[in-house]
Amino acid sequence: MKRLILPSTIVTTGLLLSSAASASALPAAGVAPRLACASIAGLALPDTQILSATPKTGYCNVIGIINKRTSAQDPDHFTYGIGFSLNLPNTWHGRFEMMGGGGSDGSLNTDPKGAAGVELNQGWAIAADDGGHEDNAANAVGGYQDDDANAGGGQHFAVDEQARVDYGYNGIAKTATISKKIIAEYYGLEAVYSYIMGCSNGGRDAMVASQKSPWLFDGVVAQNPGFNLPQAAIAEAWNEQALAPLATSQDVNGQPFIPDTFPSQDLAVASAAILSACDALDGLVDGLIDNYHACTKQKVFPALAAFTCGTGTHGSTPHGGTCLTSGQVDALKKIYAGPTNSKGKRLYSDWFWDAGIWAPPSAPGLGWAAWNVVTAPVPGVNTAANLTLGAGALPMIFTTPPVVTPVNGPNGQGAFVFHYNFDTDAPKIFTETKAYPESSMDFMAAVSTDLHPFKSRGSKLIISSSVNDGIFSGASIARWYRNMDRRMDGRAEDFARLFMVPNMAHCGGGPATSDFAVNELNAITAWVETGTAPDRIVAANHNTASPFPATGGLFDPRIATNFPAGGTRPLCVYPKIAKYKGSGMTNDAANFACVDNGLPHGDGDHDDDDDGLDGHRH
Repeated sequence: MKRLILPSTIVTTGLLLSSAASASALPAAGVAPRLACASIAGLALPDTQILSATPKTGYCNVIGIINKRTSAQDPDHFTYGIGFSLNLPNTWHGRFEMMGGGGSDGSLNTDPKGAAGVELNQGWAIAADDGGHEDNAANAVGGYQDDDANAGGGQHFAVDEQARVDYGYNGIAKTATISKKIIAEYYGLEAVYSYIMGCSNGGRDAMVASQKSPWLFDGVVAQNPGFNLPQAAIAEAWNEQALAPLATSQDVNGQPFIPDTFPSQDLAVASAAILSACDALDGLVDGLIDNYHACTKQKVFPALAAFTCGTGTHGSTPHGGTCLTSGQVDALKKIYAGPTNSKGKRLYSDWFWDAGIWAPPSAPGLGWAAWNVVTAPVPGVNTAANLTLGAGALPMIFTTPPVVTPVNGPNGQGAFVFHYNFDTDAPKIFTETKAYPESSMDFMAAVSTDLHPFKSRGSKLIISSSVNDGIFSGASIARWYRNMDRRMDGRAEDFARLFMVPNMAHCGGGPATSDFAVNELNAITAWVETGTAPDRIVAANHNTASPFPATGGLFDPRIATNFPAGGTRPLCVYPKIAKYKGSGMTNDAANFACVDNGLPHGDGDHDDDDDGLDGHRH
């Protein structure tokens, strides 16, 4: 798996600076191009080739490549470059958006419409990039690909230092810069407001931009951001090794076969156990643990004990849909505690307990099961995202120097994950060498808590994150936000706000109110352009009925009654939570208030602000 398609050195000249500093208002009537679309191919742009400039209905579609080169460092001597696309509306209203990427990038969205899906139609100029490498010679940037199944697969590009940097941060910065140049030439007007919006790796792109290139964007929206991907990748190996002892067979590569370790009916039991411990903490039994701060292991562990086969009160038949084995319970406890080395030092983060560990059939999503257990079932093949996308990224991108591994086979990427050493391998996310002078944490992570440059130019940041999406810990982003708030003298809310989403799978889906991208877009534009900060963002759920069963005994029947099917709920500014006012429909956000969670320091583990960096602070 290469790029997940998910529902949702820069010269700072006056031209390249986002022009909120120099322009005062959006052109209300819009601006027409002063050039013909095809003439963009003739613009003199530094280190850039325009491959096509094509008129389409309502806009001009531009495809190009920046810094195209043949790698001397890559033993395959593949061609690299930052492929990009830019859509320019026939009537432009002054806004520019850079769309973030996904997965390990490697393919170009040739016709970008906007991260929320509405921006181009509203007259925005929209750009996207491929992260500096291509996975298919037939892709639009044309004639080359950077994959090698015998040497890293889709992550082979990471043998090239410049390609690593382009993927980490340079591709976004270069594309935004060139796009702004083209916009200024095409319309005779610089972008009035510039935004970046993306999810997963695209959310990481957005946060990285706010830290490494704070002059580029006035508004940043980071959804489910992989802001600390190197350490999250360590957790992927930790989780698979925790599940491995439960495997009863091997996959085609001779590694533990994970899909049978937690069948869907077992994850439903885990969800029911977590809900039995924590659903009522927010005052409403509805399948959503809004007070996730208070859902601590002290509350969850007794519930898991009650659902343990043989010794609990909910059945004795393993995999029968009523109980979990003691081995499964132990694995969950180990996974949710987060990875450590043999001395007990934290290597990433712990996790909030969340009912979205189970994705009901009517509410699918790339959630906990898809990352850790199985995506699409294939006999004898491990398809968990941790063992496909993650297994390629861990040795190639998040290890320095990269450990070049074949995709499959007894010594392939799956084997690397199952034999990953948390004492000797984990520190390599911080390693720098002569050939690779930027460590994985340097070129990939967005863990800095010093956002003074971003704040000082008046830029705004909105982050939304699942409480637990199975790949990025909600506790981790909450911990970063608390630390950033301290660094910013307790004034983080002046320019940055975090919104947590219970039960949501990765970048959408799951038994959750996960539809809010347009509202989030409206929130960032209002904050940037009128100074109206968002106190809540309304999210919708489109299930016609609750995805939680109303009968059967596993789940409290009140869950199906109160779940916000076909309705809305508010997402609240962290650390506030949504609380039912006590009357009215439970699928109407108007009947919920955002209130303090009642805990003195933000969450139930408030004394634990160790982010695993062990002094490697940025």
